[in-house]
Amino acid sequence: MKHVKLFEEFINEGVKYESGRGIVSEWSGTATSEKEFIEMIKRMPETLKSIVVTNSTAHFNPSREKFEGPIDSAKKNKIIKIVKDMTKAFKKQGDEITAYELMSFHGVSNAEKHNTDPAYIQYRTEKISSFNRDMSAGRYGSLD
Repeated sequence: MKHVKLFEEFINEGVKYESGRGIVSEWSGTATSEKEFIEMIKRMPETLKSIVVTNSTAHFNPSREKFEGPIDSAKKNKIIKIVKDMTKAFKKQGDEITAYELMSFHGVSNAEKHNTDPAYIQYRTEKISSFNRDMSAGRYGSLD
């Protein structure tokens, strides 16, 4: 008899379930402290195709720097420097970062691809969240 994996087992190899949180990645997610976020960056797999890092405090269409894989320790150190610089820049503007996000562009539905898909880093602040709410509410005009 041929062993066949259930669909759910197949798509979730390498990612785990945590009670009440659903699928959780070993390296991606959200952190509320710079220190915790730096540890997440250090855990990123070298196999990522690329990672795009926001390097501007702009609320709309901020500039970004792209790092092509493999994401080795030298690239991770450059990314950590950008994150530290952004933490200081937001703080200087009086709009401290409330959440750091490290995500795969394609989510965590397939662990094998999750560790090779392109990823991105972005930041949340109260002003950015307020701007996003206003945009969604149409306060700056129609989105289409």
